[in-house]
Amino acid sequence: MTNILAGATTVKSTSDLFNEIIPLGRLIHMVNQKKDRLLNDYLAPLDVTATQFKVLCSIRCQGCITPVELKKILSVDLGALTRMLDRLVCKGWIERNPNPHDKRGVLVQLTTDGAALCEQCHQLVGQNLHQELTKNLTAEEVATLEHLLKKILP
Repeated sequence: MTNILAGATTVKSTSDLFNEIIPLGRLIHMVNQKKDRLLNDYLAPLDVTATQFKVLCSIRCQGCITPVELKKILSVDLGALTRMLDRLVCKGWIERNPNPHDKRGVLVQLTTDGAALCEQCHQLVGQNLHQELTKNLTAEEVATLEHLLKKILP
């Protein structure tokens, strides 16, 4: 019996190709996914998702911010961010106020409940997330990883 596929080129899937071209990018992506899964697990009792937590933390750090500035910080689509902000407003965690510098724009800020929730989230997650992510590394390896990742960033 003749092998019909003999000499044929093997076609690789897109994910295999991505892994070959940017293996470090894939690893970073996978670590980020693991971090988000852990965050979702830790924050589930507070009815907060990892994505909501990131938005709330970003608003908390800025105090008051426009959706466009928030979009840049989070590197997300403005439409998706707008829908997320709508959900956070409905939960009573953020509010939109008129922007005094742009009559058509708004500023987003945490409500009192939103600020209290952020504090609860920080206490709940605390060092636990960091320890879970780095449990298989020595202290020296963690320091080296942190140093190397900071070198990659601008």
